[in-house]
Amino acid sequence: MNINKEAVENNSLFKFLKKYWIPILAVIVTIAVIISTIGIYKEEVLHIDPSVEYENGDKLYLASSALDTLNPIISNSSDTYYISKLIYSSLFDYTDQFNVVPELVEKYTTDTEKARIDITLKSGIKWHDGTEFTAKDVSFTVNAIKSYGSKGVYYDKASKIYSVQVKDNRNLTIYFRNNHDCSLDDLVFPILPSGQYSSISSLIRNSDGFSPVGTGQYKFQSYNYLKELELSPNESYFGDKASMGIHVEILPDKKLASNMMEIHAVTCYADDSSERYSLAADKNFTICDMTSNDVEFIVFNQSKDLFKEKKVRQAAAYSIDTENILEKGYMDDGVLTDNIYYPGFLGVPDTLSYYQKDADKAKELLKEAGYEDRDLNGKIEDNEGKNVEITILVNSNNAMRNAAAKIIANDLENVGFSVNLNSLKWEDYVKNIERRDFDILVTGYDMEASYDLREFFNGKNLWKYTNNDMLKQASELERLHDASDYNSIYTELKNMMMDELPYYTLCYKKMGLIGVEYFEAGKISNFENIYKNCNTWTWKKVKES
Repeated sequence: MNINKEAVENNSLFKFLKKYWIPILAVIVTIAVIISTIGIYKEEVLHIDPSVEYENGDKLYLASSALDTLNPIISNSSDTYYISKLIYSSLFDYTDQFNVVPELVEKYTTDTEKARIDITLKSGIKWHDGTEFTAKDVSFTVNAIKSYGSKGVYYDKASKIYSVQVKDNRNLTIYFRNNHDCSLDDLVFPILPSGQYSSISSLIRNSDGFSPVGTGQYKFQSYNYLKELELSPNESYFGDKASMGIHVEILPDKKLASNMMEIHAVTCYADDSSERYSLAADKNFTICDMTSNDVEFIVFNQSKDLFKEKKVRQAAAYSIDTENILEKGYMDDGVLTDNIYYPGFLGVPDTLSYYQKDADKAKELLKEAGYEDRDLNGKIEDNEGKNVEITILVNSNNAMRNAAAKIIANDLENVGFSVNLNSLKWEDYVKNIERRDFDILVTGYDMEASYDLREFFNGKNLWKYTNNDMLKQASELERLHDASDYNSIYTELKNMMMDELPYYTLCYKKMGLIGVEYFEAGKISNFENIYKNCNTWTWKKVKES
């Protein structure tokens, strides 16, 4: 084959390549390097073997300890509690900020003084067996929970209900026993089908052979109490439908969940231990942070003359560096928030700006309260010239809390307080609290999703703090209102708390959703419903050849 040299040289493409061959070569080399680098990154950093193919997991594999029963009315198992939320629906449910919103309810009206709520249920909702969900099922469930009594986890809620008046299939009225201890929170419990049981007693006696029938996102398939529980997507679900089924692996010890993940017998599990990050790193697991219900805070002892003065409490708050405490005391395993209520509670955003560390502001407030460094020795004195000494009480068996207490002590000393850190074993620690033998208490509390915090203001708390104005406002949160009203009630309470400052919050601790290496949670929930939004979770596994 003969090549016409002149024709080639006159070709426009040839002329272009001849002129720009050096830049073109540089681009080609750069692309090759990038491709090579991506391959190295995938293989060595992400541990992705390019020769291995992956496929989507066929279902979610969850872990559970042995279940006492699948009957949510009589169960005391935390695993049954969370699993039942996948199977059953409730009249109302919690958002991520613990607003209470309708679930089975289409619309409702409340009468606060008469302690009643008129409800219209959503239409077209079916039980998993195809029968129609009606108002009769609500009445049946309330009476069943009340009949089983205080041993049941939902009794505290249902026992506040006096009666349920069924008007027709979709309309009912719920009457509470009084108008000062009832709220939408008290209507968050699973609704069971009345048609499945011959009587209430037959339901609450049904333990070992109980087969759940609900209206939830997943429906019951099979159960071996020694081995597994199988759930499948409810194709008739009234909300966002799930695409994958769920397999619950029954383990003799929940601590085995991480080992089971290595063989893909478990896809993910919730973990609130402080070792979860190192575990995830060691085993190449995925970890998704969640905010727990564990709040860490300090209590100012207002039975002591020093902290009766609001400006002194505020000065102490301005002295404390919560960001440093979170980072070094709690190993960054927490979330900063304004007060003891959940971060962003009821949709009211946290500003984190009320008491940012400001030593000058702290000293100014102390001076206004009559305490200043008169002899310039670095210590503040009272009007009689005595050093201002305070005792910080903390329990010695909590390492993170002790670390936080040491930072607090140092911060307070930097503005002139003389500080004694009293770290005691649990029994002595509790005795000192009951005697109110402290100036500042560093402590923690596991909050309930209902956030009924009246005991923090009614004198029935361990440290005997009382504030009638805050109690009145906190009590209003436990009355029957529309959802929008709760927001304004809490906003007012929050402003009162941040001004009076009986408590100063250090952080809400985190928990984690631990997943296999290629696990993705499109959306996670909160401590009250750890499997909520699991229909958005996906994972990949090695494709079998």
